[in-house]
Amino acid sequence: YKNFCDFMEKDTKGVEIGIYTVSGIIFAVAYKKIRPITKFTKPSDIPKHFIKNKQIQYGKIDKIEPSQTVGPLLLVNHKPPVNLLFASKKTLPVKISGLEINANGYSWLQCIAIDKKIEFIPIKTHETHADCLVHIIEPPIQGKKYPKKIDLAHALLSLGFAKLSVTIPKPLPKTHDDLELLKYYKTLLSTEVRAKSKREGLWSATPPPMWPILHAKNLWGNLLFTVTPQSRRLPELVR
Repeated sequence: YKNFCDFMEKDTKGVEIGIYTVSGIIFAVAYKKIRPITKFTKPSDIPKHFIKNKQIQYGKIDKIEPSQTVGPLLLVNHKPPVNLLFASKKTLPVKISGLEINANGYSWLQCIAIDKKIEFIPIKTHETHADCLVHIIEPPIQGKKYPKKIDLAHALLSLGFAKLSVTIPKPLPKTHDDLELLKYYKTLLSTEVRAKSKREGLWSATPPPMWPILHAKNLWGNLLFTVTPQSRRLPELVR
């Protein structure tokens, strides 16, 4: 019996070592792919495959910082899935992708966005900041199960506090590395066109349309607002 036990102990040690080795390799690969505890505090921290896969990240906006070169930057306190460095105050500079934000937009962000929880998708990194799609996460409204998300790019464009800074090809290519992103920018263009037609914000100096056209647009806008569900409307302060 003793000889049998000694044999089994020696025979299984190799198996155990093999299992631990394979487990370690799997863990290392998974860690590199997911980065569960990595807190992003500078653009170079964001892995390239996060940008390629449009991987959603979460955080909180601590401050809005002005920049003469790229416009307002959101200083985001990034929250990784496992936030071990919860006491860290370091932030990631984030620019809302595709927009040129004016002074009114900067003031609006100061009022609306600071201390708000957000989800953001890194699109491109630069030396000083990361271009991202950014949504504010609002608590669920009464009777709703899921939180409400406000797309900051759409909100700024609809108020006339920003204009689109990217060129959208016409027609959209059928195959493109970032086809979904181009489609998103196209929806932003539609929002900008509506803001122009309503002479919102920076478009207020635009000559108004002729009376019949203006009246028809106002009627159409009121109708759309009436039929839009409450959950999809911008909050009162945002409007």
